[in-house]
Amino acid sequence: MPMSQKRLLLVNICVLLICAAAVSLAALFAYVPDFDAPEAPVTSENIRSYWAFFLINDSNPLPADYTPELEVIDFSGSREFYLDARAAPSAIKLLNAAESDGVALRVVSAYRSRQRQLENFNNYVERLVQEHGMDESEAITFTSAQIAQPGASEHNAGLAVDILSTDWFLHNNDVTDEFEKTPEFRWLAENSWKYGFILRYPKGKEDVTGFIYEPWHFRYVGIDIAEQIMNTGLTLEEYIGLYPSKSTA
Repeated sequence: MPMSQKRLLLVNICVLLICAAAVSLAALFAYVPDFDAPEAPVTSENIRSYWAFFLINDSNPLPADYTPELEVIDFSGSREFYLDARAAPSAIKLLNAAESDGVALRVVSAYRSRQRQLENFNNYVERLVQEHGMDESEAITFTSAQIAQPGASEHNAGLAVDILSTDWFLHNNDVTDEFEKTPEFRWLAENSWKYGFILRYPKGKEDVTGFIYEPWHFRYVGIDIAEQIMNTGLTLEEYIGLYPSKSTA
């Protein structure tokens, strides 16, 4: 092939690569929500406007008087599990869809009161001290990366649900990231966004979220945002960072 033709071919290839990269970037940033993401701190007024899209963590705790209206999403033996009544119908649809696909899911945690959150936190600290020989301050630090403080948990807002397979505890004594190896997790990873839920604490994003990888923890954000987060691979922190609030609600 003559040198001029080779150069022309290389130029065409470069142009195609540049166009492909541009299309990928456009797909990542083209979507703009039909509302502005709220800024920290969380306020009662903003929660009323953006209830499904809030970042809830130690830096953005829920207002002390915040109590969501709840609705049952699942029964497990004698125990009932609840979510925010606005998110509950989507969770029920998710569980029913899994069952229709032959996927046996089990809800192990959903809404938790602040008191229950405090008990979970303290119990885990005590367990680390007694069973692993940690001093209390070390145990508190370790626990904080796995269990949120009361008021700083998505469970306290009724927007998070922990889901495992129905037979998980027949073979395991605790919740671990080994759940990612199950067909139940694969179904959730592929389908949860269709019902407005995201894998909230993904692997490799621990420095961003401040929490360990939790393949069982799914957070309701609404279908549109869940689809965007799924397509881009962003965390909720990163997604909100792309679309900071332009005004106060």
